Amino acid sequence: MQKASNGSDIADVSAFRKSLQLGTAATRNVGMGSASNLVDMDSIRSLMGGNGYIQIPCMATTGNNLKFYLQWGSTSAPINSNNTYSVNIAFPNTILFATGNRWTNGSNASMNVNAIGTQGIQIQNWAQSGYAENCAWIAIGY
Repeated sequence: MQKASNGSDIADVSAFRKSLQLGTAATRNVGMGSASNLVDMDSIRSLMGGNGYIQIPCMATTGNNLKFYLQWGSTSAPINSNNTYSVNIAFPNTILFATGNRWTNGSNASMNVNAIGTQGIQIQNWAQSGYAENCAWIAIGY
């Protein structure tokens, strides 16, 4: 094996890889595009904080490349309100699920969270008196 040949003079490449204990990862492409590709860290994004998200690349059963999103946050909801609020970043396709709960002490009135399109959540705060209350929410989509 000559260095200048850049591996082209290796008679049995598979046996050579095996002797180096490289495994099957050495034969795979990196990045999105195929179910057998290795995911690179450039494909995973996140904003960790009180209002944040994580984006994870995945391959749909149809073979299409998708990005799965998990978003979370805390939003102040006025009493006796039913308002729509923007999520941290828009979902490319749809919000599959959104939920939330009261994040302040006090009222035991209902607080509901629903998905709205690709960019919003609707927070219903049915408390009849007091002050605006925080709602902690989670939205999942792709």
